[in-house]
Amino acid sequence: MRKKILFVLLGLAVVVAGFWLFNEKRSQNPIKVYVVFQEDEGRILLEMFKKKMDQPYELIRMSSGEAGYHLLTLGKTGVDVVLGGPADLHEQLKHKNKSIRYRSSAISSIPDRFKDSDGYWSGMYMGALAIGVNESVWRSDPKLTALPMPQQYEDLLRPELKGKIEIPDPETSGTGYTLLASLAQQRGETEAISLMKSLKQQSASTTFSGITSAQRLAEGEVAAVVSFLGDQLRFKNSGYAIRSLIPPEAGWEIGGISILRGGDNTKAAKAFVDFMLSREVQTDYMNTAFSFPVTPDIPLNRLLSPVKLENLMGGYRFDLAAQHRERLLGLWKAAGEEYK
Repeated sequence: MRKKILFVLLGLAVVVAGFWLFNEKRSQNPIKVYVVFQEDEGRILLEMFKKKMDQPYELIRMSSGEAGYHLLTLGKTGVDVVLGGPADLHEQLKHKNKSIRYRSSAISSIPDRFKDSDGYWSGMYMGALAIGVNESVWRSDPKLTALPMPQQYEDLLRPELKGKIEIPDPETSGTGYTLLASLAQQRGETEAISLMKSLKQQSASTTFSGITSAQRLAEGEVAAVVSFLGDQLRFKNSGYAIRSLIPPEAGWEIGGISILRGGDNTKAAKAFVDFMLSREVQTDYMNTAFSFPVTPDIPLNRLLSPVKLENLMGGYRFDLAAQHRERLLGLWKAAGEEYK
């Protein structure tokens, strides 16, 4: 009888141990994150989270256009979080029922204009569109050196700049789409498409992402680009001779974070959102990516503190950018077909 009881107890111990190991394994499932900015920046943040929470991760770097395509048109991906990318991407995820509501305790310190009123996404940084100029290229080009540096988008259409500028493609790049959508809201769709078409015809190429344009500017492949200010300052901080100017009524982005419906590790995803919206991480990200933090009263990085934001488009609507995306990109593609 005692032997039988012993066998029963041993059996129960094995079951309990197996259950404990199963739960332990489950708790260590990696959090899967689509990163819609620079991979090295995303990895730094996820390594910080891993160190703090003992949470493994999988990082998938995608442009805004790629992430939108994968998440809006494909089935279950198992991805838990979309980190970064303009708010219009996160608005699309919300309205297509691809994300879930989560109100982190950290959002109480974030102004309403930087977060979704329904709690589906929150901003974690703010970035402004800017015209970037490689001063070394400009001054060494005999056709450009006597010209004033560009102050507005139309200045990039000067004949001397033909083939020497670059814009990102709105179909694949969140930067490019922010440019298109902000122009459409400010000037109307017809004028916006006309200007974008002229900028494309003037460009050496249209790049896959905004950071690619900034990188080619830094390397001297082109004289001027339109990209997010933070991407330009990233290279300026590394010693490149880049001058940045925010043009009148410039578009801007709120870089957001969303938790995806049907992810494999929602518990870790919520902890990651809390982590990303903390004051400490906001500061660290600002100093890495040179984007403005959305939490007030964080002292600005030395490259950001002199930046004047008066030129930003005050009435830019991220919800309208999301709603009109399909139509605007259709107009953009149609304009491209006209001169192929």
